Amino acid sequence: SCTHDTMAVIYHDSLECLVCRRRPPQGFLYRCTVDREPLILDAASRGYSAAFDKCGMAFAGEMTLGKFGADARSNPHNLFNELTPEQLASYTPEQLAILVSQRENVSPRLRGRFIAETLVLMSFPDDDEDDDKPWVPDWRFECQYRVCHRCRPDSRQKSWLSLDAVLNGDILPTVATGFSFSLQGFRPCGDVNVVKTLGCRAIPLV
Repeated sequence: SCTHDTMAVIYHDSLECLVCRRRPPQGFLYRCTVDREPLILDAASRGYSAAFDKCGMAFAGEMTLGKFGADARSNPHNLFNELTPEQLASYTPEQLAILVSQRENVSPRLRGRFIAETLVLMSFPDDDEDDDKPWVPDWRFECQYRVCHRCRPDSRQKSWLSLDAVLNGDILPTVATGFSFSLQGFRPCGDVNVVKTLGCRAIPLV
């Protein structure tokens, strides 16, 4: 089972639901993306591309974990970008200094925790692993939970996409690279003449 709060819809008819072990009748599954988001972003920073088409490549440079994402918060001074002018005015300079110092203390603590966990597990990171990004998970332990709508219909609430966030520049890596269609290798497009009439036709009288 998976208790993470972010998922994406994966379109492919060959995948099986991990609960019922059957292929989804709707042709899609919900797939956990809590680890995949930072993994895609980290791969891009290392020069690798997770996009499979020109559309994904065009948006690859715009992807982020969000305004309040771990990558943004790794910079202590990003605090001033997160707060509105009204919120900033409500703090004294001393209070803002305390908030910044607290964030500066987070990264060393996370790095120390990471080292402690690797010692307990008796597994050590690769030589080229960047421990300056403690929020990037080990790809070997990525959560790949996937489930069909029939078994976990509430997963739909975890897979919604905010268009307002996209317009404001908060484009998640899975959205930018078209992760939902990566297994198919193409983005399905509907006929505009059909889509524009959906819900507009008169109800047939029998």
